[in-house]
Amino acid sequence: MDHPKQPSGMTADMERKTMAFANVENVPVSEVDTSIDVVSLGDGSHERDAVKVTSALKLGADIDSEQDAFLILPLASSAQSKPIVRYVDDPVKDAQVFEFDDLPRSEYDAELVDRLEDLSNGSSKKEWKAVATQIGRCAEALSAAVVRVKPGQRDLRVFYEISAPKVADREFEFSVIGPLPSFLLTAGGSIGLVAALPRRTSVVNAVALTDPNNPGSEIAGKQEADMGFRHLVGWQWQNDPLFRIRYRYA
Repeated sequence: MDHPKQPSGMTADMERKTMAFANVENVPVSEVDTSIDVVSLGDGSHERDAVKVTSALKLGADIDSEQDAFLILPLASSAQSKPIVRYVDDPVKDAQVFEFDDLPRSEYDAELVDRLEDLSNGSSKKEWKAVATQIGRCAEALSAAVVRVKPGQRDLRVFYEISAPKVADREFEFSVIGPLPSFLLTAGGSIGLVAALPRRTSVVNAVALTDPNNPGSEIAGKQEADMGFRHLVGWQWQNDPLFRIRYRYA
C-alpha cells in the first residue's frame, strides 16, 4: 500500500531524533463553533455509540510561530479534561501514557493508537520512529487523531471521536468540554454547540455547566428541535462550559 508523503514539518531528521510530547496551553480563541454527530452502533442493547466532535476555532495567537505543530487530539472522553499534546524535540525520560475509548477508527488512526499504546511500557528509538511516521501519515489524511497547525494560522478545525457509553437500560451519555483545555476563550468570546442524536432516540437529560463540578451552575437558553428524523440540542454561551447529554433508544 502506498502511504502519504511525510509532512513538510516532520522531516527525516526529526524522525531520527528522540521525540517527546509537550502540552499545548493557553492558546487564546475568540470563537468556538462545535457540532456533534452521535453515530448509533446498535439498537440500544449495545454498549456504546460513537460521538464525532468537530470544532471550528478562531485563534488569537500561534501555537508555534516557527514551524508546523502536530497536535494529538483526544482519543478518549477522559482526555478532554487535559491539555492537547504535540511533538517536541526533547529527550524522552518516562513512558508516555495515553487514554483510548474503544471505538472503530480509520486505518491510520487505529494504527496510531497501537503505536501510542506501545509507549506506555517504555520506549525505544524504534518505537518513537514508528509513532513519528504514523503521526505524519495521519496529518496528511482525514484524521480524527492528529491535526497540523501552521505558523500564522488563525482558523483551526479540529475533529475527534469519543464514545457515549451505556449508563442504564437503553440509555447512553457523553460529555464534551468547550473549548478544550488548551484553548482560552478571550473576553467577549463566544461558544456555540449543536448535537445531533441518533434516529429513534429521545433526550433524557441535557445540561451545560459553567462549572463541571457544580450541578447548580447550569446554563439557561438550551434549544431543541426535530429535523431530518433526528433530535437536535444546542446552546450558545460566552464562557467555558461542560456540555452533557443523556439520551434513550425507543
